[in-house]
Amino acid sequence: MSHTFSEHDGHIQILQVNSLLNEYDNKSIMQEVEERISNGWNKFVLDLSLMDFMNSVGLNFLIFMLKKSRNSGGQLAVANASEQVVSLLEVTKLKSMFDLESSVDDATKKLEK
Repeated sequence: MSHTFSEHDGHIQILQVNSLLNEYDNKSIMQEVEERISNGWNKFVLDLSLMDFMNSVGLNFLIFMLKKSRNSGGQLAVANASEQVVSLLEVTKLKSMFDLESSVDDATKKLEK
């Protein structure tokens, strides 16, 4: 499976992804995110610990997650981003848009505030 969802304290969804390189797979994940939002979830942690590399397809996914969570009144925190992912965000001038945390635990604490 390319991704898994889990729940933290009944109000935060943790999404762990293995890869964001395939647009077709990403659309499937996006549909699941939209379903969760329609069911009242709006706080998400995106765990990238299993992912070393990301391209523009993955970048589009991050922007989608950020937009959907904020439009529903929630937040997105990105956990465990590799140096390559952080570098991509810096080069594209998007780093300041994202809440980057070093662990899922730090990300959930940030969203609980």
